[in-house]
Amino acid sequence: MTKDIATLLLALLLCHALLLVHLLTVRGTVLGRRPEIRLLLLAMLAICVGDLLLMWRQQLSGPLWLLLSNTSIALGAVLLSAAARCLLTGRSFSRCDLLLLLGGAIGLALLLMQGAAYAWIVSWVNLWLAVLLLPIPWRVMRHGRGRERALRMVLVGGLVGGLSALARAADPYLATQAPVSLLQPTSPLGAWLFLTMSFGAFSIMFGLLMASFERSAAQLEQMASTDGLTGCLNRGATRTLVGHEIERSRRERRPLALVLLDLDHFKRINDSHGHAAGDAVLQGFAQAVRSRLRHSDIFGRMGGEEFCVVLPSTDRSGAHEVVDALRREVERLVVEQPGAVRLKVTVSAGTVVFDPLAERMTPSADQLFARADMLLYRAKHAGRNQVQTSGWVSLNPL
Repeated sequence: MTKDIATLLLALLLCHALLLVHLLTVRGTVLGRRPEIRLLLLAMLAICVGDLLLMWRQQLSGPLWLLLSNTSIALGAVLLSAAARCLLTGRSFSRCDLLLLLGGAIGLALLLMQGAAYAWIVSWVNLWLAVLLLPIPWRVMRHGRGRERALRMVLVGGLVGGLSALARAADPYLATQAPVSLLQPTSPLGAWLFLTMSFGAFSIMFGLLMASFERSAAQLEQMASTDGLTGCLNRGATRTLVGHEIERSRRERRPLALVLLDLDHFKRINDSHGHAAGDAVLQGFAQAVRSRLRHSDIFGRMGGEEFCVVLPSTDRSGAHEVVDALRREVERLVVEQPGAVRLKVTVSAGTVVFDPLAERMTPSADQLFARADMLLYRAKHAGRNQVQTSGWVSLNPL
């Protein structure tokens, strides 16, 4: 069994080293700049140092070797806990983490100075690691529900690693002979507990890496489909969703309303007060519109001061009522600017409604947009700050 644990320790060192090399490779990328990845890199470095010290047990035997190797591994566990906290809550280190690390190291140093039996040292170190690892799955259960799927691996790894460390802390007192070295377990159970504890720790590392990758991918996807200034969907994402909503409207035989909104005389605001004031107006407008929409509605920015709203399951009268309420909400909007400047704005809207129960032909997204644009043009020429609404008629012009 001694040879098996030595081989396992070497395999763990190689796995940890490979993961460390990977983290160093991605350090300059979007993933590598995430704070939890930086903490994970430091954790891997500390664990690799601890593994190396354990591998050099013959050259570094004695109390100092035990203190340095186990403290380095415990530091890695603290950094893993900090990385999990950073991913889940946005905070990294806590005072409790540092106190646990310092308290465990002082306790181990006192045991070594007093020449305590090795069974006491084994129990203390494993109890120390269990206390550092078990908060990780608790934190995942509290803050990670409904989030990245890879957090399940962190949860399982934390439970397996922490509980194995607790069992390993009790194992020396259940064995038939006293332990004399980490690599000389007193029972087959001790070797299996070392294996499961190592597996749990590695699962935490890999799970945190994959969860961070999932979050980075989701954020990049959101950035690719979202307008950075207003938080609305961008033009491409909006047009794609309009196509999907048309198909769903046809399939479910429910009406669909598409609205184009355009701020009136917006260029005057930019020319008179600057683009920063114009940006503030766009943000205030988007917030005002969003406050009146349902979760199922789609709100996108088509470019400049033109926006699009899609209202599923909304007939012609309902759409006109909703859009006119949006118009009145924008009319009441006041955007405060430095120097006691108060900016007001109005909006014109063109609303087209497709009802699959009343119309035989299903329009394309381009056709709906074109008709809504014609209605918006009519609203502008009729005096602005008003809503023009029409049903979709595939053959007849306005």
